[in-house]
Amino acid sequence: MMTQTDFAELQQALQDVGLSEKAAGIYLSLLGKNRLGIADLARETGLKRATCYEHVAALLAQDFIMRVPIGKRTLYAAQDPEKVLQAVQLKTAIFASKVKELSAIHAQTTNKPRVTFHEGKRELRAIYEDLFKTMGDTYSIFPAEAFFKNFSDEEYNNLDKQNSAHAMKTHDLFIADPKLFKKLNALREKNEGFEHKHAKRLPDWFTSNVDMLLFKDKVALISLRDLTAVVIENQDIAELLKNMHTFIWKGV
Repeated sequence: MMTQTDFAELQQALQDVGLSEKAAGIYLSLLGKNRLGIADLARETGLKRATCYEHVAALLAQDFIMRVPIGKRTLYAAQDPEKVLQAVQLKTAIFASKVKELSAIHAQTTNKPRVTFHEGKRELRAIYEDLFKTMGDTYSIFPAEAFFKNFSDEEYNNLDKQNSAHAMKTHDLFIADPKLFKKLNALREKNEGFEHKHAKRLPDWFTSNVDMLLFKDKVALISLRDLTAVVIENQDIAELLKNMHTFIWKGV
């Protein structure tokens, strides 16, 4: 026999997939019976008949229950929970297939930046790998000394290879002393597409521990001092920073 605790937990599970509290109660009442009419449901659930009609209509629309005509009477029976689950999964899959289209519409109407926070070397590496797989031109202000305090030459080389495979052109402003700048160019020259990698060294007074990366509509601000990062997805913000990067580039 179902306890009150069991009933409450099952009712909550049904609410989590979109049923109202009362509709979930009606489904559970039907689940334990062969079939019931509206009057029986009202008695079982303690709801008014008009309320039962309202929620029964919603349950029918969502395929949680079915009509069972008996003579002139219309009774109702619960669908098999496995069949309900399949219907829910199908609806979820259909929605998932449309998420990109819906997100594009949302982005056009709201133009709100999408901001994510990341922490730790593993997450920073994932940001680099994700951004370096974005097809198109790339822009960066790269604090080389701060980077190599946390990442090895091999890790830099692997990231540069990924960048070479996807970026059309790179425009890198390096925060590095002349010796380190020479080392970076030597590492980059070994990989394919070096002719598309454009780099300049910023003046010695320009210091920072933040790596700024620009890809399409993404901006990544990576603090190499404390291994944290903010990634902003917004075309207007990315465009502004690209223009600022170009302004600095022309002045170096």
